[in-house]
Amino acid sequence: MKKYGKTEEDVKVEKKVASREIVKEILDFGVNEEQKIQIIQLISMELEDISLMKRIINCIKLNNEEPKKLIEV
Repeated sequence: MKKYGKTEEDVKVEKKVASREIVKEILDFGVNEEQKIQIIQLISMELEDISLMKRIINCIKLNNEEPKKLIEV
């Protein structure tokens, strides 16, 4: 039996490959760590799932906070 067109799995794989190519382009552009974090934050703001977006933003904020000094000199 012949199959015509793409399966759902084929489409998923193609989308993942495209995502990896986008990431490669960004990295080839020569971004630093701060820029990578900002890009992740900006892309997360485009998510339709608001709850997921907030979790990602909170995670970024928690990991970017400077440790609080117990004693200032």
